[in-house]
Amino acid sequence: MTAAVLGAQTGGDKHGAAWADFDNDGDQDLAQLTGAIQGLGEEPKRLFVNDAGTLADRARSLGVDNLPGRTRMPLWVDLDGDGKLDLFQGAEARHDAMTPPFFFASQGGSFADMTAWLPLLSRGAPFCVLTSLNDDPHPEIVCRLMGEGTPSQVFDTRTRPAQTLDLLPKTAFEDVAVGDFDNDGRIDLFLARKNPGGPVSLASGGRNVLTAQAELLPKHAGKPLAFRFRAQGPVRFTLAGQHGGDLGAADVRIGGAATAPAGLDITLAPESATGMPKPGADPMRPSVLIGSPEAGVWQVEFHIRAEAFGGKKKPRNLSVRVQADAGLDKVESVGEAAADETAPQRLFMNRDGKLVEEGENRGVNARPVAAANAVAVDFDNDMDLDLFVLGTNDAGKTENLLLLNDGKGRFTPVRQAGGAAGGLYGVGDSVTTADADGDGCPDLLTASGASMGRSLGLPSDNGRYQVFRNLCATGNHWLMIDLEGTRSNRDGIGARVVVEAGGVKQTRLRDGGVHERGQNHARLHFGLGKHAKADRITVYWPSGQVQNLGSTGSNQVIRLKEPD
Repeated sequence: MTAAVLGAQTGGDKHGAAWADFDNDGDQDLAQLTGAIQGLGEEPKRLFVNDAGTLADRARSLGVDNLPGRTRMPLWVDLDGDGKLDLFQGAEARHDAMTPPFFFASQGGSFADMTAWLPLLSRGAPFCVLTSLNDDPHPEIVCRLMGEGTPSQVFDTRTRPAQTLDLLPKTAFEDVAVGDFDNDGRIDLFLARKNPGGPVSLASGGRNVLTAQAELLPKHAGKPLAFRFRAQGPVRFTLAGQHGGDLGAADVRIGGAATAPAGLDITLAPESATGMPKPGADPMRPSVLIGSPEAGVWQVEFHIRAEAFGGKKKPRNLSVRVQADAGLDKVESVGEAAADETAPQRLFMNRDGKLVEEGENRGVNARPVAAANAVAVDFDNDMDLDLFVLGTNDAGKTENLLLLNDGKGRFTPVRQAGGAAGGLYGVGDSVTTADADGDGCPDLLTASGASMGRSLGLPSDNGRYQVFRNLCATGNHWLMIDLEGTRSNRDGIGARVVVEAGGVKQTRLRDGGVHERGQNHARLHFGLGKHAKADRITVYWPSGQVQNLGSTGSNQVIRLKEPD
């Protein structure tokens, strides 16, 4: 299927992608972002235009190929309200002084650089999401910023350039889930968060497997990073640098005798590694030392000298995976303590256009998690939005978290995430939601091949996709809605839809499904509980039109077209 649709257009340093009908012709097109060759080069971004089911890249002719952009995640939004979707290309800062464009406005059948319409406070903004914090037809945009200073920026798009709103504190985050969590008609924000790993990040892959990732900085020169654990019987060590040539077998030493292994995949018996070796003599190379300083205890040390950095600040990342059939326990860092990567999640409730943090009181931190990604959807069709959080450390995947809403915006964690706790493979990357089997119950797709920054290489090399089917045994009813704009953009991005049933009003924003590193199915989903029909549906279109629909039966997908 990939070859039939894309042909040979599948190479390159791929990052985020997002579907939308940007040309208003009734089929979905695809923006695919790419990097910039280690942050210093050039690579074309892609805009695949859908032509009868075949995707042809026309980014260059349409003006969005943005060669120097170190781009990450796109966002489709009609910023000027002309009924045509514009394109934001989220990006990290380049490693030189160049700042490529971020924002391209649809004008005259192509796109023009209108980055001035969205004046970012940073050279790095890897992603933005669409939200609606007041009752006007102009959406707000929340962006994650990188670098020193403000970690986020909220834009009011009523004017061009958009105005910055002072709504969020200086709180770092990994992802944003947008939704009305207490059914008061106002859109709230959930910020998924994790703390950065310490110099040595440790991740358990189960009773028998451990992954350690060491980030060696110039300040660690002459000061080893290390971890230790207990194990009985043979232990297998798989070692890797982040890039070719970063680590070789000659850089590894075993036991007090400083034996050099034949390769980087080593199985050792305890008696073959007694004692701890000294680092190698070459000041330009790192050293990894493996030994058993006492019976039943193993220790791994990472050493580096200042000369190895060549006067640069770029970290050297080394990783090791440890496997022991008899099991591993008492895992700990040595010297500089391993950081607790779990972080308080933030739930900002919308109080008349002001965002008030109420996470602790609403239960989102009842079970600590290091969160990489999140989605908000009504998994049990009980008329409120639940939360699913993808858990991970820098060195490896952790258990996912499912938080069920009680209908008033208070959350309770579900044991083993209701069956979607996930395997401890790779490093957590993204979660997306869609009703994959058409039963009215949203399902989940998770990915754990995150390979950015220190997670690149061995920590993520056994990542995989997992699909979790929602068994949805509640018997509750549901309704799903597709939108078709006429005066507004064809996808209806920016529209708010309110569904009322049994006296409960649920509000959803047609945001295109985009969040960090993923795009949920853009179709709007509403649980209806035990109600066999929706009493009323109201659509607030981006054009300013308001459309009303009366009693509508449940358990179906309907399409609402904006009145001409």
